[in-house]
Amino acid sequence: MVADVAPLTGITSSYTVGVVADDHGPSSDLARCLEAEGTSFVTLQAPLTSARAAAQHTVDVLLIDMTELDRRDAEIASGRGPASGPPSIAAISWDHLQAPGLRLLTDDVIVVPWRLGELHLRVERLLERKSPPEVSNVIRAGDLVIDPDRYDVYLAGKPVLLTFKEYELLKLLAANPGRVYSREALLEQVWGYKYFGGTRTVDVHIRRLRSKIEDAVHNFIDTVWNVGYRFHD
Repeated sequence: MVADVAPLTGITSSYTVGVVADDHGPSSDLARCLEAEGTSFVTLQAPLTSARAAAQHTVDVLLIDMTELDRRDAEIASGRGPASGPPSIAAISWDHLQAPGLRLLTDDVIVVPWRLGELHLRVERLLERKSPPEVSNVIRAGDLVIDPDRYDVYLAGKPVLLTFKEYELLKLLAANPGRVYSREALLEQVWGYKYFGGTRTVDVHIRRLRSKIEDAVHNFIDTVWNVGYRFHD
């Protein structure tokens, strides 16, 4: 059982935890720990086998409630969602620690009840690990971060998988915001003078690039009709 505790003071949480639980919500022990910790959380009522429940809300980390599951169901519930999703923590009971060879696929594990401040520390470490590295020559445009040294691209803290040409195209445009590039200029600078694929190649790659970095919230690349493209913050 969880002892009566006062809310934790001195810690300000800038993140939201998505608690993945069944239709009955998180267990009473888990709920009391979260309340004592002072953690901002939302309950994701979805099958415990699917971390994709995070899509229902904007959350920074998943806390998957396994406290009332047996060993087999707990292992199934820990199954990871998409690699681009938020990190996940398995909330298990002390009884699970007695199960030899327990295999959990989450990024971290916490035992319920936990000591005050433990969840905060684990979440902060996970989010720090997922954050793009601080490099002096990175290109930043709002939620978009491009690291030329690592050939990495992040959108809202999540990695974006691009082909080499898509990456080179994005880097060129983002490094020169506001500058209009004709299709011919992009073809020459990204593909090289010896490429004979035609300017249609540029349009195809721009379309694919937009599908990966733009949505209802993010819009980075403008079409300048009859000319080409430009990047804006």
